[in-house]
Amino acid sequence: MNKPVYLEITPFFPTPDRFYGPYIYDQVKAIERNSAYEVIVVKLHPFYRETEAHEYTYQGTKVFNFKVIDLPSSTLPGILHFLNVYRFERFLREVIGISVENIAYIHAHSIYPGGALAVSLGEKYDIPSFIQHHGLDVFQLLNVGLLKGFMKKVNTHYMKKRFVQIANRADMNIGVSQKVLDRLIAEKGFENRRRYVLYNGVDTSKFYKISHSKKREGFSIGCIGNFFEIKDQITLVRAVHELKTRGITDIRVRFIGSGPKMKECRDYIAHHRLEEHFTFEKEVDHTKLNAFYNSLDLFVLPSYYEAFGCVYTEAMQTGVPVIAVKGQGIEEVLHEEEKDYSLIPKGDYRKLADLIEFRYNKRSKVDYNFDIDRYIKNFLNHVESMFPNKAPS
Repeated sequence: MNKPVYLEITPFFPTPDRFYGPYIYDQVKAIERNSAYEVIVVKLHPFYRETEAHEYTYQGTKVFNFKVIDLPSSTLPGILHFLNVYRFERFLREVIGISVENIAYIHAHSIYPGGALAVSLGEKYDIPSFIQHHGLDVFQLLNVGLLKGFMKKVNTHYMKKRFVQIANRADMNIGVSQKVLDRLIAEKGFENRRRYVLYNGVDTSKFYKISHSKKREGFSIGCIGNFFEIKDQITLVRAVHELKTRGITDIRVRFIGSGPKMKECRDYIAHHRLEEHFTFEKEVDHTKLNAFYNSLDLFVLPSYYEAFGCVYTEAMQTGVPVIAVKGQGIEEVLHEEEKDYSLIPKGDYRKLADLIEFRYNKRSKVDYNFDIDRYIKNFLNHVESMFPNKAPS
């Protein structure tokens, strides 16, 4: 007898060449380890994006590519939804080779297009549908790029009206933090009380403490994140400059990421002759980050628009203390006694310098357990208590 299918629909998932969305991969593997479901992953693409094949394999997980037909730049998203639902049903049957009746749950990441497909298919075939929200822009309004002025206002109104209906029809809305769910709750018209916080856990076989036989020289700070304005790496650069004026000269910062705000950071560093304190490294495979974290004394990401932030929990799982911005999702899981030394106001480089100096003088590790298996077991128990007839026999 075939296993019941746990269908994951997602716009982001790693490929052999790009590592975007490793937390979805970790979730898939954790569900496989902790349940009797067959997990099937469908990755969504715009119809105009080239994909080499219907499927590929990433570290042992088969991923099926499905193209969604829509107007570009989130213009009236879902206007052709009826067509995509029809095509998606055929895709499941003819390409993947599964019967819709064998699907136990549909777990979509982001409200559109995955959430819309999940809800429509779930209602048609009596399958519980879940929408997991990963960002603070819960209705994906920042995706609109081409429209301006009045037309953008019309499109925004359309998106809010359509997406709140989708969220209300889902059997459960999942947030990667309570902060994300609070954003959803604040949306006018949202009234679905079936909600669950599922923090992005850490695969402890990939992220763990490594004992060091000798003391490292200097004080090493890591920062992972693409150089966008909201990630605010320039605040970290300014903090290191401030620390140098205080006489602390052996700090080294390792940046990993790319993006348009990198030039601002590099220009500041060059202007103030801080080159010896910074290195810039390209994105690396998620599986190679454990050594990076274990090389650090401190992890800092002064992002001020952060739903949760897997990089914080990965660092803390290896024992490395972190510094983040107050009011972000990661604050929910910090130990109370750590918060005074781990949070700064947005853009406050002097406060950041103070906390780095504190960690510089203390040089201590932290102790956290973000084991993804623990989070997923609790989540699956919750799901199966809500839908006992769908649980594997």
